[in-house]
Amino acid sequence: MARKPGGLHPEDIKSRIRKKFGSMAEFARRNRRKPNTISNAIRMPGYSTRIERMIAEELGMTPQSIWPDRYHMDGTSVSFRDDTIPTRLTGGAHRQNEVAA
Repeated sequence: MARKPGGLHPEDIKSRIRKKFGSMAEFARRNRRKPNTISNAIRMPGYSTRIERMIAEELGMTPQSIWPDRYHMDGTSVSFRDDTIPTRLTGGAHRQNEVAA
């Protein structure tokens, strides 16, 4: 299987934003977002594809060119959600542990 190209390093993305807007906080303010939201989208895969697209648009790039590991070749995002197994017991399972009176 062929490897995807590496894309941009998170610090490269941040530096491009700082060059264009002066700071990450200014970029966030202009887009009516909290600064942490922008940082989280840059470093955490699957955090927000909407914000990833917004960042890519502001930088004049596509999300696939910035984060090739987060997107399929057709442009759809890769799902990072795990199939989780519930860890807490349901109501009926608790009763199984009780001693009958």
